[in-house]
Amino acid sequence: LNFGYTGSAYWTRFDLSTRRLTSRSDWILELALPLVDDVRLYLVRDGQLVEQRQTGYLDSWDDRDLAVPNPTFRLRLSPDTVTTVFLRITNTNTFRLPITLWHPDNYIEKVSIDEAVRGLLLGAILAILAYNLFVAVSVRERSNIYYVLYLVCAAVFIGTEQVHGVQLLDSRPALLNKEYLPFQIILTWFFGLLMARSLLETRQRSPDLDHVLRLCLTSVVTTFGLSFFMPYSVAMEWIVVGSILLSIILIVVSYLSWRYYNPAARSYFFAWTLALIGFGIYALTVMGYLPLNTFTSYSPQFGLTAQIILFSFALADRIKQVQGEALAWNQRALANLRRYQSLFDNAIEGVFQMSPERRFVTANPAMAELLGYSSSRELLARNPDVLETCIADERLRR
Repeated sequence: LNFGYTGSAYWTRFDLSTRRLTSRSDWILELALPLVDDVRLYLVRDGQLVEQRQTGYLDSWDDRDLAVPNPTFRLRLSPDTVTTVFLRITNTNTFRLPITLWHPDNYIEKVSIDEAVRGLLLGAILAILAYNLFVAVSVRERSNIYYVLYLVCAAVFIGTEQVHGVQLLDSRPALLNKEYLPFQIILTWFFGLLMARSLLETRQRSPDLDHVLRLCLTSVVTTFGLSFFMPYSVAMEWIVVGSILLSIILIVVSYLSWRYYNPAARSYFFAWTLALIGFGIYALTVMGYLPLNTFTSYSPQFGLTAQIILFSFALADRIKQVQGEALAWNQRALANLRRYQSLFDNAIEGVFQMSPERRFVTANPAMAELLGYSSSRELLARNPDVLETCIADERLRR
């Protein structure tokens, strides 16, 4: 079940029949919603309330049945009984009810796969973050610095939203509290837009596209301020819709940039295309339009991982482009120097350069011949005093 964003509390009821069990056994009831505020479990047998438990986002790991991100309850079921389960669930985030009853062996297998996938995706982001931090320190390009800040905010958002790895800490860091999710997303967009302006060079090469990006930045900053006064659910819904719109805008801007003036924008265009697909699937899921499954729940991570890899390619293309432009300028400067040297060597007038110590630094063949030397090399080898050689009147030398 998926209800999107709602302020209501939901009850769900189902029966657990154990006719096929031959002995008493343990089971695990899981609600795959790590950010859920409060879950209350009521077990009823033969019309009598036999057990009542509670868990939620604010509970410590020691108070939970299992120290895992998702709320879980250990159930001990006897054979040939019917247990009615009531769950009362409240949540300020997206409201879904992905409820599963697991055998412990199957649950361990499922958790190991989930943790491997999450660790792989988050590890890839952190590895790329470390690499690009080194690149940013080395090249000191604004686009690389903005990219590193973008990755930091994205990694914090993923850690907060997935509650991945937090159980390894004694307590949840304030930075990873879910009440800061709107601000984490907004900051991610802020640095992403700054990186777009720098990488695509819109300020220098396309004032119209730059105006669009500046409007996007203004909207992001405004949303950041308004989020302090809006209800949490309203802010999250607005940010989800805004994220889709911003992704579309960046796809269009990067495509126009790639098409008309910046070949390095190609990887950037495909990066945002894949990210939009991932974020779009997730947005439709949290708003209740798509069912929750392994693919839809991990779609932002898949999209983000593909995006940051392609961003690295885009930044590498940008560095190559800058190096190519620098090489082209060096070649032009060398060609100009050769032309100057040709004019210098073939001039019929005597031309030379003098050091502060009144010695010849360079001299063309005409100057050497004028002073009675067979070549410029001989003149520079003897290197007489320039003023004494060129000015006979001692009073003028002074």
